[in-house]
Amino acid sequence: MNLIRDVLAQFRYRWLRKYKSLAGSNLKRNATAITEKQWLQRDVLERQKHPLPGQLIVNLTSFPDRFPTLHLTLKSLLLQSVQADKVILWLYESDIKKLPQSIVSLQKSGLTIAPVSTDTRSYKKLIPALENYPNAFHVTADDDIYYRPDWLSTLTSAYTGNNREILCWRAHYLRQTKTGHIKPYRQWYPKSEVRGPDPNLFFTSGAGVLFPPGCFDERVTDQTLALSLAPYADDLWWFWLASMNSCIIRRVGNNPKLINWKGSGGNSLWQFNKRDNGGNDAQLHTLLSHFGLPPTLEDKG
Repeated sequence: MNLIRDVLAQFRYRWLRKYKSLAGSNLKRNATAITEKQWLQRDVLERQKHPLPGQLIVNLTSFPDRFPTLHLTLKSLLLQSVQADKVILWLYESDIKKLPQSIVSLQKSGLTIAPVSTDTRSYKKLIPALENYPNAFHVTADDDIYYRPDWLSTLTSAYTGNNREILCWRAHYLRQTKTGHIKPYRQWYPKSEVRGPDPNLFFTSGAGVLFPPGCFDERVTDQTLALSLAPYADDLWWFWLASMNSCIIRRVGNNPKLINWKGSGGNSLWQFNKRDNGGNDAQLHTLLSHFGLPPTLEDKG
């Protein structure tokens, strides 16, 4: 019976993913036109104040290869039906002078461009934000994604006052053996339909994650340690340091297809981290060796 149930569950999951991919194909074709049209109409769009009991900051980073389409992502963030208090683009200081006018001009519409003295790749997205605004609610975004208008409102409306619960749009499901060992990354369930809260949900920060103030272990901003243990896997670092602080994860929204801009190159780091001989598994091992298993992933051995 368990085998039949598992087969049916996998069939349903695959059907849902296929359906959502097809449902998002029209939006993918038209996301650029939709964004530009809404941007021209931005002064008449109705937007609401967020319901959170503190400052709300949306954070992302980028690099010159992504600059040609970055303005589209930024516009979709600035057009959200619920307004953030700040939308901050954290950039390596030497890259700022390479920004096109299409991005620089967005500072007049609410964008903040903040320089970072060291290029720490994807870690620039959140570590400087946590250091400069330790009491804020931080939301993460990627630089190559179209964010639907209800993206931010869905995250913020799901907050219940529990600062040990992290909210995310998309998550994989981390799998463990019967003795509590973490299975290889390729054996996790991707783009899980599980809502949680569940400590085995592994959020993907680019799809959108709401981190309440104080949700991380205090070592989360140790940039040197992060780069030594997980240099190319910032999501593992955020997950591990949140789990070390006994946080659990809940997924919100309807798990839609992510829309990447044509020509943005997709998520090459994601492809790197799927490798058998490195990637997430190697970096997960170093985190496990340094910190041990987080309390939320109970050791069953």
